[in-house]
Amino acid sequence: MAPAQRESGGGTLSGVALRLLVGLPLLIALAEAFGWHYAELWLPWYRTVLDLVVHDYSVSSLGLSWQKGQYLIAGEFVSERLLLMRGQVLPPGAALSASTLMAHALKHPLILAAAALAWPGLSWRGRGLRLLLSLPCLALLETLDVPLVLASAVRDMVSWTSSPAGDAASQLTDWTAVLDGGGRMALGLAAALVAAGLHGRLERLIHAEGKAKP
Repeated sequence: MAPAQRESGGGTLSGVALRLLVGLPLLIALAEAFGWHYAELWLPWYRTVLDLVVHDYSVSSLGLSWQKGQYLIAGEFVSERLLLMRGQVLPPGAALSASTLMAHALKHPLILAAAALAWPGLSWRGRGLRLLLSLPCLALLETLDVPLVLASAVRDMVSWTSSPAGDAASQLTDWTAVLDGGGRMALGLAAALVAAGLHGRLERLIHAEGKAKP
């Protein structure tokens, strides 16, 4: 058995199950203890993405709140100009609120961390490196989730306000439905595979350089 496998408990299915059994509750406990701080860290980036996506509205506030027994990422949006929606005029200064579960932001790091923990055949040093290589994937996942869900909620609310009987469907609405229908899990797993590919490529490059040295 290779040293890396011995160090991480082997590359067997039992080793994967054991690491998940021991590590996953710890990861969940960390998410519960520090999830607020993690989500708060991303708020400035969420706001930047929203400013790019929601063109007709400015983000007057974006923060975390506790409502009905759960943490939310909630924003206030104010229209910057006259908007014509389905034949009706919405005046500038009209305010809308939108929110999404803070738990959505926590699923991505949980999936990536669990994947790094459970991946067979890695040393603990390799698992740490895998986590570092997962950070760009994490940034992409956070960009594609919370701010786009909030933007979808704002646009749907505008459409519903101007014409409740109208069809509020949009590409953002469709994307939100994909996320809520299992897309978050699928994206997280895909990101874990991308991180694994980057890790493998980096290891091969390091190995090739080592062999090339006299």
